[in-house]
Amino acid sequence: MKRRNSIQRGMFLAIAIVSAAGCVSRPLVEDSSAPFGKDTCLESPLVGSWKADIPEGETITFKQDCTAVSVRCQMRFQFPPNAASAGLANIKVLESDGPKGCLGTGTYRCSFNLMMNSGTMICDGKKIQLNRL
Repeated sequence: MKRRNSIQRGMFLAIAIVSAAGCVSRPLVEDSSAPFGKDTCLESPLVGSWKADIPEGETITFKQDCTAVSVRCQMRFQFPPNAASAGLANIKVLESDGPKGCLGTGTYRCSFNLMMNSGTMICDGKKIQLNRL
């Protein structure tokens, strides 16, 4: 019985440490709806056009003014300047009129994991694979 309690406490401590470390290294960017300036996202690694796998054949273009547009989903959204490095960021979908699999209008908590020419964007559990065009 003592051994079981000791193991449970050890597991709880390990989970608490890992959770706390994750929270410290990944701050949440709360407001992506602020009116950003013309070149606010100029330095963002997201800026440019990306092929997305959901829906099939999708292209998303992230712009220097912290807005993005997509072709198939007919989506327009705003993203914060440090979305790619913040860990978690709220993006605000202003318009969306595409097929199944597209994000609808509203605010989504997203994480970005980018390498040079590829990466993932996960919004409220929906994973989108990105490849730079």
